[in-house]
Amino acid sequence: MPTTNNRFTPAGFLKIMSFLHLGIAATPIVLGILFYTQSQGAQLNFDNSGDMFMAIVPVVAIGSIFIGDFIFRKMLGNLPKGSSLRDKLAKFQTASMIKFALLEGASLFAIVIFSNTQNLTYIIIGAFLIFYLLLQRPTKDKIERLLDLRGAEKAKFDQLNEPLD
Repeated sequence: MPTTNNRFTPAGFLKIMSFLHLGIAATPIVLGILFYTQSQGAQLNFDNSGDMFMAIVPVVAIGSIFIGDFIFRKMLGNLPKGSSLRDKLAKFQTASMIKFALLEGASLFAIVIFSNTQNLTYIIIGAFLIFYLLLQRPTKDKIERLLDLRGAEKAKFDQLNEPLD
């Protein structure tokens, strides 16, 4: 019986994706908690007079959501029809990492602006982005749906511990 320890399996792919997602989400969570607990005199202030970040941070936040989603869908939409399951999963991983990184970057930006201004508006925006990032967690069902896996490909992906190569 051949060993599959070094083979690429659906279960291994799901573990890698979950680990990468968690790692990317952890940074802004930890930094946000750290900056919030170290803040002094933080207050919620929607007055935008003299605060250029009141316009920049929301634009960066919304932009990161839409651009990340656009790039993700574009990359998955450009998959050749005859792509192997392994190629589809690799493209999914790349597209997901780009999407996650954009969300992480925007949330870190909002959190750093909070630390400089002590305006809770920015940490709320950062928390929203982190929450949205957490909702993007790749699950088996989401991957099957987003890659439109059917028939033999779905059956192959459902065999979690069978190597794909």
